[in-house]
Amino acid sequence: MAGSLQGCPVILMGVGTSGGVAGTSYAKAELEQIYAAPYEAVWNTALHTLRTMRISVSDTQKDQISAKASGTDPDGTSVIVTVLPVTKDTTSVRVRIGIFGDRAASERIQNEIAVALKGAS
Repeated sequence: MAGSLQGCPVILMGVGTSGGVAGTSYAKAELEQIYAAPYEAVWNTALHTLRTMRISVSDTQKDQISAKASGTDPDGTSVIVTVLPVTKDTTSVRVRIGIFGDRAASERIQNEIAVALKGAS
């Protein structure tokens, strides 16, 4: 069954508590997770998380509409994290690993962001 669903977005809904996960999807080699936390807090947490995970951030771009961090993990694979405000109190984080994506590695980053946000609330 898993093979027949490959490439289809998977939506998982969770509890929307402060710093919690409001929803997750995986499509086009990118794992998106919605957090019940403001944009600035999520961006700062995402950057801190990448550095804590020994991901070398080589470029960041940020404005009121979106933020993006690009870098490489310890084995040289590219990592791109995009943060987008959804509402005043919810924020989307999209993680892409390498050219074709790596769901497990993306999930590790998203999980670390979720833990850090929960600890900050």
